[in-house]
Amino acid sequence: MNHLSTTKGGKLMPLVQVREKAQITIPSKIRKALGIKEGDYLEVEAEGNKIILIPKILIDKAEAVTLSKEGEKMLKEALEDVKKGRVKKFKNAEELIDDLHK
Repeated sequence: MNHLSTTKGGKLMPLVQVREKAQITIPSKIRKALGIKEGDYLEVEAEGNKIILIPKILIDKAEAVTLSKEGEKMLKEALEDVKKGRVKKFKNAEELIDDLHK
């Protein structure tokens, strides 16, 4: 494979070629830095004239859960709160935890 590169702001950037069936090879240095292995999933986004690849982890579907009567009641109340807008939004987990301690 040819190891071509281009420069961006004085930084050397790897250059990849789109091959048959629109396949590309992510340079090993980038794969290793992000922990991407064969078989991993990547979310693909278009942002302007850029292609963004975001590593994702798939998890198994949860087994069916049976709630107690109290759990069913709490879930129903929580869903009703969401529908009626009785919720708070937080920028991060720390903000949420601070609010819980008030």
